Amino acid sequence: MKVLVPLNSKEHLEEYVEAGAEELYIGFYDEKWFETFGPYADINRMSGFKEKANKYNFREMLQVIKKIKALGQSAFITMNANCYSHEQIEFMKEHYFPEIMEAGADGLICSDIHLIREASKAGIPTVASTMCAIYNLDIAKYYYDAGMRRMILPRDLSLDEIDSICKALPDVEYEVFFMRNGCIFADCYCLGMHRRECGATCAFIRSHPKETILERKGFEEEHAVNLNDYLYNEIFHRETCGMCALYRMKEMGVRSLKIVGRSDQHEAVCEDIRLAKKNIEIAEKASSEKEYLDSMIFPANKKRKCLSGLSCYYPEVRFGEKH
Repeated sequence: MKVLVPLNSKEHLEEYVEAGAEELYIGFYDEKWFETFGPYADINRMSGFKEKANKYNFREMLQVIKKIKALGQSAFITMNANCYSHEQIEFMKEHYFPEIMEAGADGLICSDIHLIREASKAGIPTVASTMCAIYNLDIAKYYYDAGMRRMILPRDLSLDEIDSICKALPDVEYEVFFMRNGCIFADCYCLGMHRRECGATCAFIRSHPKETILERKGFEEEHAVNLNDYLYNEIFHRETCGMCALYRMKEMGVRSLKIVGRSDQHEAVCEDIRLAKKNIEIAEKASSEKEYLDSMIFPANKKRKCLSGLSCYYPEVRFGEKH
């Protein structure tokens, strides 16, 4: 298993690699794109945050890709917006594809089947983004038949669901969410935009005051609703973690463990990389899941992360199977 991390600053590239990152993904911004298609036409899911999430323009990003490759690591580029028009894909083919090929990127993280097909025709490897909604084997086969051999599985799949897809299509490289920023929504069904002027839909819901209105306002009803609101908005998926599931993922043949958080502090990302690498080593030596769980290293803030399971990507390891 390899550790995949976002790269938002080339100054920290060597630190990530030294910590154990073997795969990196990066986005870019392009003023010519926005001049052509307008300010609300995203290149990737984080385009609305401009340089905060995508620090480099296209040509600067290509130089970072070459530096990643020179260090012997894999580099992926995000092109995973909600959707693209025919004109936008044609723009990508003309302005981006040739230089992406020349830079040696290992793949485009794509959300649109038409973009996937055009990139494949150009000889660029593609990765099915979480925006592709690979929730079951039928959807996985659809992208498999389109030539996809690397897929990102949604963060809200259970381990059994992941296992069923992995077993059915074993020659695919599977990437799963593993550490850091969770989400209260499903990426692929969220049509909200990440924008500098308004944040994101999920962040807006969490951070803005709200009033609970009940048809019948009794003590028990109000308590239950307010408690659920607190848990969902203040605790659920704040700092997510999948360390307990690592042994099962190894047994399934999962290829890549995704640490998310393009805007997070690099020291915290490095800490997660090192922890993941240590636990991969423990899992590879363990002869059973129990042996792994008895030996695994917990996150430093395990009391906050682990107690309730609300920060678990895969809570069934600690609390039983999901239904």
